[in-house]
Amino acid sequence: MVKNVHELRRRAIGTLAPDELARLIGQNVGLPWLLPLAVEILRDTAPNQAAGGWYDDDLLYAVATRNPEVWADAPELAQDLKAAVAVLTDLSRHIKRELRNSWRRCPRIADGASVDLVTVVT
Repeated sequence: MVKNVHELRRRAIGTLAPDELARLIGQNVGLPWLLPLAVEILRDTAPNQAAGGWYDDDLLYAVATRNPEVWADAPELAQDLKAAVAVLTDLSRHIKRELRNSWRRCPRIADGASVDLVTVVT
């Protein structure tokens, strides 16, 4: 795992596949650069899943289960993720449970409003 992550870190961000992004994000590597790209991928592919297509649960899990402070520092990104998840119609119970558990720990954002991602997956 360490060798694989090290090799992935040396590659250009634009060449990383979703599963490779998931691996790096799951190890908290390069979050300021990788999370926006991952959320963009999730947002762009969510409508396809709603229409019966494939969706990358591994990338979603890696992104959504990051430390809650990540989302407090990037509330716009959290809202983009929330919008992507809201479109999904066929999430597994496991993913829904993990999302709820992770997002319940999200602290308040600077303006006092909660990210409130929990209501999306209930």
